[in-house]
Amino acid sequence: MKRPLVLFTVFYCSGILLGNLIRFNFWVIIGLALAILCCLNIFLKKNRMFLILTSVFTIFAGILSLENCRRLPSCHINNFIGYKSSFLYCLKGFVDSDIETKNNYSEFIFRPEEMRLGKLGWNCCGKVLIRTDYAKDLNYGDNLMLIGKISRPYPNVSGYKNYLMRQGIYLTMQINDSRQVIRLTEKSGNPFLRFSRWLRGKSESVISGNLEDVPSSILSAMILGQRRNIPWLVNDSMVKTGTVHILVVSGFNVGIVAFISNLLLKILRIPRRPRLIFIIICLLVYCFVTGASNPVIRATIMGVIFLCSYFFKREPDIYISLSLAALIILIVNPPQLFDIGFQLSFASVFAIVFVYPRLKNLSGGMFSKIKILQFIYDSSLVSFSAWLGTSGIILLNFRILSPITVLANILIVPLATLITLTGFTLVLSGALCPFLTNLFSFPASMLINLLLVLNTKLAKLPFAYFSF
Repeated sequence: MKRPLVLFTVFYCSGILLGNLIRFNFWVIIGLALAILCCLNIFLKKNRMFLILTSVFTIFAGILSLENCRRLPSCHINNFIGYKSSFLYCLKGFVDSDIETKNNYSEFIFRPEEMRLGKLGWNCCGKVLIRTDYAKDLNYGDNLMLIGKISRPYPNVSGYKNYLMRQGIYLTMQINDSRQVIRLTEKSGNPFLRFSRWLRGKSESVISGNLEDVPSSILSAMILGQRRNIPWLVNDSMVKTGTVHILVVSGFNVGIVAFISNLLLKILRIPRRPRLIFIIICLLVYCFVTGASNPVIRATIMGVIFLCSYFFKREPDIYISLSLAALIILIVNPPQLFDIGFQLSFASVFAIVFVYPRLKNLSGGMFSKIKILQFIYDSSLVSFSAWLGTSGIILLNFRILSPITVLANILIVPLATLITLTGFTLVLSGALCPFLTNLFSFPASMLINLLLVLNTKLAKLPFAYFSF
């Protein structure tokens, strides 16, 4: 078998999907998995039987990983709350996320450590989603005491309950009065994440201090992953043209960081091995600065695995790199398989790798003599391949089909690359040489405004998108 890891990743994903459709008994599956493991020793030299048993074992491993993820510890707060609870609970813990502002309220994830009901008290763990109007001055790691009613997400809201459960959130609390929030003096949470968010806040202040509101919100989203201030009209327009991915810190941004690092080190004539080590460090630092969100972690893992293949003096195999990255992510967090961002990330890369070479071979290098036309043609094929790979997922989840996506990405992605480069330069100049920020804020603002105008024009073209 040429790429066994690819096959085993498919079987592992199949196990997770099967475990999501059918609720298996955890201990029965463990027993069957151990029985197959024993049989593997017997059929070690019989290749076909060994392969079949290994595949079945991998499916069971996927089922077990999902079932294990669903098993909550005895101290989990979900075990203390009834299905319909009208009591006032007092929770002591810390803020475990950024504060997300939506319409007229804010949301954040709270990690309770102690729980009280009247004179009764328990130590607890888990996550609670807090909705409140009084979170403007809160930050990650703040220790709080919250008083309020705890409820469960409504199951009739389309996919929302499942979305929260995939993040390990089973309960919500509504805070309607500032007296329900008591701030404690000490700090909690991961000190590295606290520093990461402080660093990101400083970078965001450089951007907001040198750009107007709309360009500032877009640049913060593109290089820092902060989407909370993006106007609804801008987001809606980019959804219609299929370019909303540039507003999310993901593989696009990680690729730019890797490209810039590699280019600078090549100019300095740094040898290949130390150059690769430095690029990997740059990717990890960027992941850290942007808050280590799921899209950045996915892209960073894929990039690091791809670069590490050079250390073994082998040509990188993108199929194996993709499979290994998916396997690592799903072993750590199996519900990620049902995350739309995860599906789009891997579907787009796989489609480019699989479809693009075949489309290019069909053309037979028709523009090979004119480099600029060949570049435009290749870009079109890459964009079309990615669109083919992701359009089904987007249609199924968002009920929108955007044929204009192919053209939009050809025009907007190069522009977004320039914006990202000027954005990085603006942030670095703000940290090192504040007097130079004006040199970079103007081109950044001009490019962002050009992107908005271009995207709006594309969205208004006939048959640009279809809503279902």
